[in-house]
Amino acid sequence: MDVDFTGRQVNVTAGLRQYTHQRLRKLGRLLPGHPKLHVILIAEKHGRTAEITATFPDQTLVSVMEAVDNRSAIKGALDKLERQAVKRLARRRTKKRRPKPTANITLNVFQSSRVDHEERVAIESERLPVKPMSLEEAIESLEAVASGLVVFRNSESERVNVIYRRPDGKLGLVEPES
Repeated sequence: MDVDFTGRQVNVTAGLRQYTHQRLRKLGRLLPGHPKLHVILIAEKHGRTAEITATFPDQTLVSVMEAVDNRSAIKGALDKLERQAVKRLARRRTKKRRPKPTANITLNVFQSSRVDHEERVAIESERLPVKPMSLEEAIESLEAVASGLVVFRNSESERVNVIYRRPDGKLGLVEPES
């Protein structure tokens, strides 16, 4: 881990550098890749301030802490930085575990009117998830579906297909043209 120190009205001693490196061990495990850290120590009239910036490939974390002495300011700033890194890691893990969104298709069943054959009225509407699966998996899932059809994204062609049970008991497959 590359660490740069800047002292503003503060002499950055070897003891402060060593203390900072010791406290950075846990943070090094939480941040991906080889993060670069910039530690700025500032002496002010009523206290000391430590500002630590961690830069790694896709993000930058910054923490600032004011305290009575330099070691307390560094400790507080590193604690804040560790909390930010843990929160970032938890958010990333949660985001990866979410399932990919699937598209839904609305299935409308029309009833023809006996008086006027041109007019059709939807008597039932159902939203069906479009899940990626193979043709064999779609045939297996057709047995469990009451509607008699399965809309799925064919894993081989990456297109939406429909498999349905025909009135004669055989299966029909609808594949859109390119």
